[in-house]
Amino acid sequence: MNIANDLGVSTLLILDDEPRVCGAIRRLPLGKEFRILTCATAAEFRETILTQQVDVALVDQNLGYGDPLGLAVLGWLRERDPDCFRIIFTGAADLAFAVEAINSEVIDAFLPKPWGDEQAVALVLQGVETCLLRRHNRALLDELGQRNADLLTFNANLEQLVEDRTVHLTEAHQRLQQQQKQLVRLETQGVVSHLARGLAHELNNPLAVILGYAQRLQRKSGDEDTRRRLGVILDEVEHCRILVEQIRHLASPLDEVPVPVDPATLILAAAQQRRLENQAVPIIDIPAELPQVVGAPHSLERVFNEIMANACQARATRMKVRGLKDNDRIRLELANDGATPTDDQVANATKPFYTTRVNEGARGLGLAVAAGMLVEMDGHLELAVSPGGGAMVVLHLPMAKPVHHPAEVPAGKDIAKGCILIVDDDPLMAELLTDIIRDLGHPTRTARSLGEAYELLGLGDTIAILSDLNLTDGLGTDLESHLAALHPHLLARLALITGDLRPGIAGDLPILAKPFRIEQVQVLLDKLIP
Repeated sequence: MNIANDLGVSTLLILDDEPRVCGAIRRLPLGKEFRILTCATAAEFRETILTQQVDVALVDQNLGYGDPLGLAVLGWLRERDPDCFRIIFTGAADLAFAVEAINSEVIDAFLPKPWGDEQAVALVLQGVETCLLRRHNRALLDELGQRNADLLTFNANLEQLVEDRTVHLTEAHQRLQQQQKQLVRLETQGVVSHLARGLAHELNNPLAVILGYAQRLQRKSGDEDTRRRLGVILDEVEHCRILVEQIRHLASPLDEVPVPVDPATLILAAAQQRRLENQAVPIIDIPAELPQVVGAPHSLERVFNEIMANACQARATRMKVRGLKDNDRIRLELANDGATPTDDQVANATKPFYTTRVNEGARGLGLAVAAGMLVEMDGHLELAVSPGGGAMVVLHLPMAKPVHHPAEVPAGKDIAKGCILIVDDDPLMAELLTDIIRDLGHPTRTARSLGEAYELLGLGDTIAILSDLNLTDGLGTDLESHLAALHPHLLARLALITGDLRPGIAGDLPILAKPFRIEQVQVLLDKLIP
């Protein structure tokens, strides 16, 4: 029996042949409820597992000479202790490696090198919770098996006793089902969330710089061939951005404001975009009028794109659209003549990584991404069987209400005088924002840290602030308390720049999501500067 577990202390076992890596993990702020063990070789790791009950195992993929790969070690651990939460970490693997390893069920999560302390601590804490949940499930299964064995020994005439045992068995089975559903949700959301944050952290900053400068050069260039080639760069950056967003939208909020939109226009726009990308498009039958809905235009267009992609994978050639009013909501039905989905497909269509077309290269993210986007628009998506055969995707969205537009500002009216303060410790990002904002007609000042920002605010001519969320000496949200105390008139003119769009990450502050386009910067400034 493990004494540490009896005392309520969780055990984290690390396998890495580099002492500095083990030391870095030991320094993580995990608290006194963790006992951390380290091993330098696979042999030491096996000996430890044979004598200790480990809750979370963190193994490097590339160990020292003569040792097996980390995946092989974790495969052995899975056979020995399937309840232990298994994490692989490496600096050389990519997304395809992580998804393949997770789908093989050898590992539970992937931690890229280098990692952030917050990311690593969150993953270890989730691992402990999942491990305890698994062991609880296994105890329930053992209890279930024991109760079945007891039932076999009872005399057939003891009907009342059998009835009592059946009641207990039913309760145990219900608890087991609930725990299993919770386990699936925790594991799927945890893996997707960590992968998405890792991608956003590594890609959003360089993508934002490439996108911003390419767009500025395209606007300024007078040579048509140069503009065309810059357009190619913008298109390719957009493809990279979509790859990041496709996973990020599973657990992140929208980066655009829902507005009244015409779904027919967005459906046709999605179809045209697929044609430009040489992708299949079904023949679309849209009625003369569809009721308007409230949604985020770019995201909703992406939803329709994913629905068409799913229909084409099911060999559909036609799609019929219908819109029905249901009190203050709209039910959009997109029925196609492709393969009729099974009950299992209908029940699991929006679950991440669920697919019946693995051999065709499908990843099972299309409808899951679409469903995640709709949740952020106060909507939801479901798959059903079309009455005439085939599949029908049903979207439920808020109905658009009449919008009263404010009067336009008369031409020639003076705007507020002063500078826009840019706070960012990344020189390229700070330079890009400075160039874009000056092109839009606003003077700027730049601060590399919170301390420098506080000094520049003391000059008294700042009219708006754009700050990166993560700075060398704190968080961009720390500016709120400083402004509340010394510059309260600027509280409504503070916005954050970040690629991490977890719910609540910026409080109620406006966000400029990386990577961004020049038009998004203009929209944000129009909100900050009345």
